Amino acid sequence: MNTDIQTLLDTGIIIIDKPPGPTSHEVSSWVKKILHTKKSGHAGTLDPNVTGVLPVALNRATRLLPYITKDKKSYVGILKFSKQINKDAIISLFNLFTGRIIQLPPKMSAVRRRQRIKNIDNIKLIEIKDKRVLFQADVEAGTYIRAIARDISYMIGNCQLEELRRIKVGSIDEGYAVKLQDLVDAYWLFENKGDDSELCKMIHPIEEFINIPKIIVKNNAVEQLAHGSPLFIPGVKEFENFEKDKEIILFTESGRMIGIHKTVVSSEEIKKINKGMLSKPIIIILPP
Repeated sequence: MNTDIQTLLDTGIIIIDKPPGPTSHEVSSWVKKILHTKKSGHAGTLDPNVTGVLPVALNRATRLLPYITKDKKSYVGILKFSKQINKDAIISLFNLFTGRIIQLPPKMSAVRRRQRIKNIDNIKLIEIKDKRVLFQADVEAGTYIRAIARDISYMIGNCQLEELRRIKVGSIDEGYAVKLQDLVDAYWLFENKGDDSELCKMIHPIEEFINIPKIIVKNNAVEQLAHGSPLFIPGVKEFENFEKDKEIILFTESGRMIGIHKTVVSSEEIKKINKGMLSKPIIIILPP
């Protein structure tokens, strides 16, 4: 097996274009079976009837899913009203659900049912056709669009969410998404023809989508870090600006991800000193 594809299958993430019908867990399980990996996990549960962007991490990369799930989400959907409603009324209605709102998750949801505060960046009207309204919603992670539709229905009468599609998770948009059948075909090509080119296009290094400061460490520090040692300032080769008590992601000089650390100093502080501890390990991905 090619080293590059081995690394991707062990610490990669694939963005599935989830079809309507199966649960997110079922889709994640299918990916594991298709790719013959030991573990898989998904970022951000989609209801069975909801389609779109579903990140599925493989093997060691599943430990990094929290850094994907906390990102903002974008959806497009269709609301069907019991009567025709004009553009101004829709815009006014959507404005009521923009900003900080209190939301009670639907009865059938993946979280405990209690009131929670969520931030809605935007609910934008795209098109009105008869009694149907096409919209886009940009929301904080953990926001339920079904709950917004339910609350709108309480306010103005019968209204139901006919269709919903997630189009973005953080920096991951629909352009990355692949269909399950295309993944099956790509793995067949790899397994039977030794051609991993299509598979390598579909599986991404998970660090590509983790937006925290990056540190490149010197080669002589890598082995100890892979065993879970703290990072000391002399082991740093390059760094982006970072704050104290924040998470950073470590890489080898060759570009391999080591893992996630939490800093004990800031980048401004290490410019003034040349020894001491920089960070402590949280998650180690690089095999020792």
